[in-house]
Amino acid sequence: MRITNCVELWEAYGGWLAPLEERAKQHMEKSVFKYTNCGCVFDADEDGVILIGYAEGSDAWLPPHTLDWGFTMDEFNAALEQADAEGVEEWERANEYDLARVVDENYEDHRDREEELNDAMSWGEGGQRDEKNDD
Repeated sequence: MRITNCVELWEAYGGWLAPLEERAKQHMEKSVFKYTNCGCVFDADEDGVILIGYAEGSDAWLPPHTLDWGFTMDEFNAALEQADAEGVEEWERANEYDLARVVDENYEDHRDREEELNDAMSWGEGGQRDEKNDD
């Protein structure tokens, strides 16, 4: 089946009917954003649809994937997968330093807590340091 408008696209993509073109477009915008890993952007006009990956925390330009009306769902899904992959890749690139920092901080936090716990466990009853655990 060839898709010629947002009503047909929403029916094929979401599985539901939308009586108005504008309402179907809104459903597509929300669903494409919500159900892609990077929160892709969807837009449609009289010529066709535009899909763009999104990378929060990045100012990078990501290429639009345009499909003229008359495309198949296979073509739509391929363009959406490509846009999503580009968004994820750019997000990972843009946030790599932050991710490494968070992982390192969590590791250091964990190590500090483990040392505190070991230290606390070496004290005997009544707040006296246990002789056998003294170095």
